[in-house]
Amino acid sequence: MSNARFWFVPLKDIAPAEQQAHLAAKDEVRASDLPASFNVPSKLFSEGIRAGHVLALHDGDKVSALARVLALESAGSLHWRRLPMVEAPELSATPELREVNGTEAQQFKLGIDAVLRDVPASSLATTTPATTTPASGARYWKVAPGRNGVAWPEWRQRGIAAIGWPDLGDISTLSEVDFQALSKAKYNKSKRSEGPYQVRLFRAIQPGDRVIANNGRTSILGVGTVTEGYRYRPGEHTVEGEDFPHQIKVKWDDTTTRDIEDQADWTRTLRELPQEKFETLVGWSGAVPFSVTDPSNIILYGPPGTGKTYNVRRRALELLGDATATDVPNDHVQAEWERLWQAGQIVFCTFHQAFAYEEFVEGLRAITDEDGDVHYRVEPGIFKRIAVTAAQQRKDAFVLVIDEINRANIARVFGELITLLEPDKRLGSPNELRVQLPSSKEWFGVPPNLHVVGTMNTADRSIALMDVALRRRFTFEEMMPDAEALSDALAEAKVDEVLRALVVAVFTKLNERLRYLYDREHQIGHAYFFGVRSLDGLRAVFADRILPLLQEYFYGQWDKVALALGYPIKADGTPKEVRSTEHANGTFLTTQKLDEKTVLGFDHDEYVDQVAWDVHPAFRPRGKAADAWLKEAFDELVVAKGT
Repeated sequence: MSNARFWFVPLKDIAPAEQQAHLAAKDEVRASDLPASFNVPSKLFSEGIRAGHVLALHDGDKVSALARVLALESAGSLHWRRLPMVEAPELSATPELREVNGTEAQQFKLGIDAVLRDVPASSLATTTPATTTPASGARYWKVAPGRNGVAWPEWRQRGIAAIGWPDLGDISTLSEVDFQALSKAKYNKSKRSEGPYQVRLFRAIQPGDRVIANNGRTSILGVGTVTEGYRYRPGEHTVEGEDFPHQIKVKWDDTTTRDIEDQADWTRTLRELPQEKFETLVGWSGAVPFSVTDPSNIILYGPPGTGKTYNVRRRALELLGDATATDVPNDHVQAEWERLWQAGQIVFCTFHQAFAYEEFVEGLRAITDEDGDVHYRVEPGIFKRIAVTAAQQRKDAFVLVIDEINRANIARVFGELITLLEPDKRLGSPNELRVQLPSSKEWFGVPPNLHVVGTMNTADRSIALMDVALRRRFTFEEMMPDAEALSDALAEAKVDEVLRALVVAVFTKLNERLRYLYDREHQIGHAYFFGVRSLDGLRAVFADRILPLLQEYFYGQWDKVALALGYPIKADGTPKEVRSTEHANGTFLTTQKLDEKTVLGFDHDEYVDQVAWDVHPAFRPRGKAADAWLKEAFDELVVAKGT
């Protein structure tokens, strides 16, 4: 339930009698719209009202309007925006300017959770159906398809929902004041308490909102997701002889009929529902079972270049039900990945050191309106968005891929959700667990049809150093350098057999030395060599990828870099000669002896001669060398000479 505060504001305290109705009907009100003599900003501010709070503007007999405060300062800044309201509650007493208590709010039956969501004015002034999800997040509704659900078969077949009151015509461009005047003229009803006002509320439904089609007060016919907002289609859909021209497009995700407890307030065609009510009625663990009951939490780990990010695509397809994903060609994997990513069943993100809970789960975002005023609202993060989608679409599986999962502070990013990842804590499980999120105060659980797959480089951080809570909840699949996979890839690319053998030998010998000099987690992955098609291509791999990686592994320890490349080291720190006199300094690296007296100009007791290391010009980016020279260089890496 929303944690916004709710206030009674008598209209007599903010404007003279002749202006009160006009102010209550305005979509947006600023300080300049109010009489200066009433000093409204200062008055509201001194009572404790702040941006984000909701005002119940009343005339002494009933609440005339609800409005969310967007900006308020004691110095005179004030801006509020009207919220949709189906009913105009009667007041049992005339309250002064004060905060509404919980009991009063329940008595009004306002559905506070439902009304405490902004409907931007811009979204109510377009004749083109919206096709994107509103930034403020999904809202929840129930719409009755006529008496006894008579229109439901057509709604389900055509993917629509609709309501009547055809005499109102197209209301897509009408302001609140104009709508009230039209409604009263056409139906001779009071402005907000009667049925026609539901058309105004119906217009606020946006793509991404969730809808229940109900039959009376005790039955649900279907549950769907809005795909297009309000559109006016006269004569296209009739219910028991009455035109239902006000329509939205809906993807009916679940058409299973189910009985529910009597909903005493479902007496109108349209009603907005709090999220908690919607989830209770639909049932996170309700009538529609999850298609997946055995969720996977997997981390693919290994040294750089072992194909973790590449292979995670095949693993994702497997988890989504593609049993052939391990054997099909790469282009098929890429095409399927793209299709499922576009469909929203795969979401990909990369962790980094600045990645936080607010980006992953939910957090406050600063929003600047058209007037330049800044206010804040809760925005769902990557994980929450896909979890909610998976919970709504139970028949499908979903995969969240987290690349470089070990680069972020796991405990801070996941927060309380780390426990919810456990299979037996997922929604619908015997030990189902939900937590209340700190910002939105919504209750949240992780559905079982959401798989989480991460990748991590062991060269960056050992598994032993990872958060213990994370390690307990994930299965770890090791991906190590694979000479056979490299040979097969080069053979598939029709690489010359001699070159293929040399590349595999270089790869194997280099990793043998790295395991000896460092450890098995700091090896070189086979994927780095997949693109080699020539000796110069192998040179480029060393120049662009391998040598920089070795320098990173052995930071400042050039002698170990030399040993990894097959250079024996003499007592003075220089490599022993491993080639002809012309290349006495070696192939991959060069050295220059820095004589203390020559460099400094004198002998110093605290300094000794130094050796300056550098990469051979041939193995720098865009370097060049003859094939014969390169062949000899790589042969000597495999079998070091001069030892």
